[in-house]
Order: sequence, then structure tokens, then C-alpha cells
Amino acid sequence: MKISIESPTRIKMIPESEHEKESLDSLWKTIVRCNQDSKVLCPIGAYIPATDDGASFAIQDQ
Repeated sequence: MKISIESPTRIKMIPESEHEKESLDSLWKTIVRCNQDSKVLCPIGAYIPATDDGASFAIQDQ
């Protein structure tokens, strides 16, 4: 998954495989809800590239 930082308040996630497309679609459907308020991603803990295999986020109501 490629992540493009487009501005200080906007990122773009670009899937690079079919599995990543499916995962991003699933995340999108979890966060964006047409009939209710959308949810937000909130970072959990820290992300240190040298020691962590990924960053963790909680999905929360706005």
C-alpha cells in the first residue's frame, strides 16, 4: 500500500495489489457510513519504523 501525504490534513492510500484493494474497500465501508456519522482513525501508541512492522489505529465514532 502506497501512502501519499497530499497536505498536512490529507493523505491518500493507493493499493498496489488486489488484496490491498479489497482491504481498502473494507476499511472504507467500515469508516464511511451513508446513513450515520462516519468514523475516524485514531493512532494507538507509537510507530517506530526501525522496530515496528506497522502502525496501529483505533476506529472510533466522531
